[in-house]
Amino acid sequence: MLTPDQVTTLRDRTLALLAQIGLRVESDELVEIMLGQGCTSHPQTGRVLIPGGLVDELVAKLAPHQWLDDDDQALHPVCGIDWAHWLMWTGQKASLRERMKTEFLMSAFDCGPTRYYDYASGQDFPVDTDIFIAMKKLAQATPEIGYISTWYRQDVPKQTERIESLVLALEYTDKVDGIEAIDPPVIEYLVRIGEIMSGVERDARYLAGSECITSPLILDHRSAEDMLARKAAGVRKYHMCSMPTIGVSSPVTVAASIVLGAAEILGGLVAAFCLDPEGDLTGRMISTVLDMKYATAASIGPATVLTNLGVKEVFDQCWGGHCWVEVFFSPTVKQPGLQAVYENFYGGTAAARVLGKANIPYPGMGTLDNGGLGSPAQFILDMEIRKAQFALKDEIEVSDETLAFDLLCEHVTDEKEFLTSDHTLAHYRELWRSDLFPSDTAGAAGVLSEKRILDLCEERWRANVAAWEAPDLPDDKRRELEKLVARARKELLA
Repeated sequence: MLTPDQVTTLRDRTLALLAQIGLRVESDELVEIMLGQGCTSHPQTGRVLIPGGLVDELVAKLAPHQWLDDDDQALHPVCGIDWAHWLMWTGQKASLRERMKTEFLMSAFDCGPTRYYDYASGQDFPVDTDIFIAMKKLAQATPEIGYISTWYRQDVPKQTERIESLVLALEYTDKVDGIEAIDPPVIEYLVRIGEIMSGVERDARYLAGSECITSPLILDHRSAEDMLARKAAGVRKYHMCSMPTIGVSSPVTVAASIVLGAAEILGGLVAAFCLDPEGDLTGRMISTVLDMKYATAASIGPATVLTNLGVKEVFDQCWGGHCWVEVFFSPTVKQPGLQAVYENFYGGTAAARVLGKANIPYPGMGTLDNGGLGSPAQFILDMEIRKAQFALKDEIEVSDETLAFDLLCEHVTDEKEFLTSDHTLAHYRELWRSDLFPSDTAGAAGVLSEKRILDLCEERWRANVAAWEAPDLPDDKRRELEKLVARARKELLA
């Protein structure tokens, strides 16, 4: 996408921004650590100035492992970033790839909505415990779902919500994986849940999430405290994320937004490197763009795709990779249906075109409103599109059975159709067809087809929930989890 000269220019401007303007760090402790590692303080603003030599030290750590990070990142167009991380942390990359050769699996609802879209009423509601449980049942009862996020409940005290929601989720599904702590004191509890479930000391499999740099170039107090809490808990993984809105918190042009986004991620990575030089360090770029006509920040559009992938390309060429970019983050629309499908398709095909890859799956997974709204009806629709793509293989079986040459010769000689042959009967069900998108264009796919499709999606997800069966959660682990929740309520709600 970028020429060598453009990459050099963007690299140099990024390094100059960090060295001359610097990163504002809202933690005296972390500032002192960075100053002790070679950074300096801007005499007027107090921002932390990051020298090129320290960036070189970071790159020397990242570059030797860039091939492994590239292999890790190859998972996320199929799995989503959160599930890809879980597979890495739990050593399941190879086994999952083997399963996916013949079995269709996908993520549901990205990193977790805070609101739920109710298709029957056409309204959205804050996620409460009943909605939360229904979504976990949906995941457990839907074989195509390999991972579901832990939705954010609004009827639980925020100090313990992440802990209580994870423990509750484990009662209803064994497909829930890493979540974000939100509040740093929660980290030690999430680590303890990992230990209870796996029996492995300091198992941080359930602690995901990013340290989000606030644009422009601010490592805020919460993110800094989260980093320090991770180090204290022995959780040595730091995922630094830039999430600007182009035209608002970053410049309106793609080139300038690339520089700011790259500087935010690189600055955050240097901060994490100063804190924990042997930690697992990665970056993430997620941009939205201002739509001045509607006064919204949207994920859709060329500017977001080019900015995100431009930042990644500069990292891949200059700083040892380790920068993750979603194929497409989430539709901005707040209702399920054709608009959401359009946004997902545009984001996915735009990324595929820029990257020169033809095999990137449709990225929808049931989220709306920039990821904050979950719609199970939209998820079923997205899943059907993904399943149709999965059915398209890039290999053809050529064998005596599939050629059926004697049968072919016989029917050509006798000028007979193939419909009534045993061969057709044996193989007809191997042909892909979709009930949501039927070929009956004069009937079900005609008038009000979008409503018919969404009605059927609504019916399907509710039928799956009704068929839910509880996962196997051993009693001893359940008791330990209940004790942990009780301790969290006592300690964090005091």
